[in-house]
Amino acid sequence: MSFSIGIVGLPNVGKSTLFNALTGGEAHCSHFPFCTIDPNKAIVPVPDVTLEAIARYITTKKTTPTTLEVIDIAGLIEGSHKGEGLGNQFLSHVQKVDAIAHVVRLFADTHVSHVGEVDPVRDVEIVEMELRLKDLEILSKRRASIEKKAKSGDKELRKEGDTLSLLEKKISENIRISLDVLSEKERKIARNMGLISLKPTMIIANVGAESLKRAHETFAKLKAYVDTRGLMMLGISAKIEEEIVTLDTDERKAFLDEYGIKQGSLERLILAGYTLLDLITFYTFNENELRAWTLRKGSSVLDAAHTVHTDMAKGFIKAEVVQAAVFLEHKSMKDVKEKGLMNLEGKEYRVTDGDIVFIHFT
Repeated sequence: MSFSIGIVGLPNVGKSTLFNALTGGEAHCSHFPFCTIDPNKAIVPVPDVTLEAIARYITTKKTTPTTLEVIDIAGLIEGSHKGEGLGNQFLSHVQKVDAIAHVVRLFADTHVSHVGEVDPVRDVEIVEMELRLKDLEILSKRRASIEKKAKSGDKELRKEGDTLSLLEKKISENIRISLDVLSEKERKIARNMGLISLKPTMIIANVGAESLKRAHETFAKLKAYVDTRGLMMLGISAKIEEEIVTLDTDERKAFLDEYGIKQGSLERLILAGYTLLDLITFYTFNENELRAWTLRKGSSVLDAAHTVHTDMAKGFIKAEVVQAAVFLEHKSMKDVKEKGLMNLEGKEYRVTDGDIVFIHFT
């Protein structure tokens, strides 16, 4: 299982620049609105030092990291939920991603057009409102359709209609709500219908190079505002990151050190994505492949088996499990087994981050 993040925001806030910084891609960037029409997509490997360490002590034909799909989506404007600009295209693409990276412009550049003055709080509110309005439109249409059919006396449809009404009310009355505060029925509907205002979201404050070295009043103002929404926020200079993405490791590190940046934008976005989506990584290997897999925290080893291959889940017998840290301490699976450090688990076992899993199946 990989995961996907959609880069969204108003036109000319640096979405395509960030996409290039994250992926080393060549998405077209320009100074006019709607430079991106069709979404740019890229699949990038997730950097994983544990995977690299395991690879040093086993013999296998290839090593495969888990992946992140990054999608750069066309800019949104006021009225997008009604089809203004590229609204319907934009919103349909957002429905398909696991999480949203909402890019907000903080950099000043008179050569790059913007909707009025640079005002990140206003910009966040415009995008959030459009997402909510689109969700309310989707829910309203579905509820109207159900109400007609429910007149025949179908109790299940009536129950769904009631749940839709409650969900509409919550979305219309709250600036922002998360899936965690919804009932199980509401969460199921939200996921099945692809509601976008409820997707896990991080704010990417796209700052100028000068703001990386000193405090920035606008950044602090946006951070305070974002904190009231309970959202995660990352400060990134997409332009700087795009310029250094092609440098070799040492040069790139020296450049980041100059600006006091400990991690590049890709690493930071991935860590944020794992936190937002509550993900963990587990590992499998044999003589053919060592592989990292992404899984939701709290998932069972049967879920892990299904992630690897449906046949493994169907014929599941047992799993042998050892933490990567334990294996790396002993540097030999033979040694791990001889010392009784390999655990035998049934299908109810909850996989933890860093588990190496060997699945036995019929």
